[in-house]
Amino acid sequence: MLRLKRYLSIMLLVFVITSCGIKVDLPTETAEFDPVFGAGDTSYIRISPDWDMLNGYTFASPWDIVVGADGYVFVADHDQASIHVISAAGEVVINDDYGNHFGALSNLLDEAGTNVLPHAIHQDDRLNLFIADSSNRLMVWNQYLNNVGVDFMATSVRLESPAGDLQWVMGFDSINALQELDWTIDSISWSDENLDYWLAPRAFWDASDSLEAIEVARYFIDPANVHVTGVSSFGDHCFVADTKSNAIMELQYVPVALLMTGEGEEILVYGGTISGRAVSPGTGNGTVNDPHGMTHGKDGALFYTQWGVNFSVHKVGGSSGFEYGEDDIMEIERYDMASDVSLDVLGNIYVADTGHDKIQQFNPSGKFTFNIGMNRVLVDSSYSDSILVGSEYEYITRDSTYQVEVADILDGPRSVAVDATGIVYIADTKHQRVMRYRLSTELDYTTEE
Repeated sequence: MLRLKRYLSIMLLVFVITSCGIKVDLPTETAEFDPVFGAGDTSYIRISPDWDMLNGYTFASPWDIVVGADGYVFVADHDQASIHVISAAGEVVINDDYGNHFGALSNLLDEAGTNVLPHAIHQDDRLNLFIADSSNRLMVWNQYLNNVGVDFMATSVRLESPAGDLQWVMGFDSINALQELDWTIDSISWSDENLDYWLAPRAFWDASDSLEAIEVARYFIDPANVHVTGVSSFGDHCFVADTKSNAIMELQYVPVALLMTGEGEEILVYGGTISGRAVSPGTGNGTVNDPHGMTHGKDGALFYTQWGVNFSVHKVGGSSGFEYGEDDIMEIERYDMASDVSLDVLGNIYVADTGHDKIQQFNPSGKFTFNIGMNRVLVDSSYSDSILVGSEYEYITRDSTYQVEVADILDGPRSVAVDATGIVYIADTKHQRVMRYRLSTELDYTTEE
């Protein structure tokens, strides 16, 4: 058994040729901070220190942020063509003690050697890290393969028919077709050439591919005009938000290679092919106009944000949706450029309200619960009152204070993510930093600057 990190165990859904799974231990570390205690009510409080230049971090333009399966925080830095990997304890990670190697993410290049400027990222349960750069392609980098290494790639497979006939086959479509006719795998031919391709960021889906372009056009989408600005996954499908065509496309995982890892495992790796248009253009509930951030719920519900008119946050599929006029999350005037949406383990919803410089939290039913990333300020006020004394009124001026929330901490936050312990990570884009918050249940925790 391969241990990537200690404590947290998950089952990797990496499919081998015999359809067996691989169990990998993936731990979560605990962030440490020194709070200053004071009286107060339940609220989200800031965790110190910030991940910024003053504390040794080198973000130029953090656009998207996700928490990986093993607790690492991935930060897509658009202007640096890189993805920073940081532990929950705040340590920048290139190589760790568990075999992970993240060096390929430090300087993102495509197959032509051109810089990839990450716009949105997402990690699926196979440890595929998807990278969208607002072009008409989607790239992928696999953490698991960079942990165990790749020793060989299959070049062809020999199958045996029920009658004993043998045939060498190269294409996965042909292999699957013969297996459905009860042919069985007899042997595999392996090569050790060009293995670095599978360890570097590679194309998962490309609308410019001649065959794929034909399929994309079937859904009334111009392949050359696709701009992928959001990505999520559920099961054997990946979903991409296309801000140019105002659509969300569904991509089906298809096997593209059979690899033998450094652990001796035979595993399939995948690409994507369009299999549908999950959400169509429009301005009503359940349609899409200029989409951006995306995520999926445990029940398969797709959540997405948009900058287009009317509803800024949508939910389609799953157990139930949101209703305009009933659920706070659907209020039209509530947001200014909702750029990202994330869920915690309890199903609470977090929306990056970029234009209002804050994060809004809602319960799973869409009722507003908290603002995150704002200061609470006491405002002095006075009012006059009158009382009847005898036959005359006397006027009295009374002093009072009341508390308001002020958005003076964040500046254009583009993304939000939540880990398994409830820590909220915010890509505070214009301040070139990542901020963290946690919920105070009994005391008001504040941090010294």
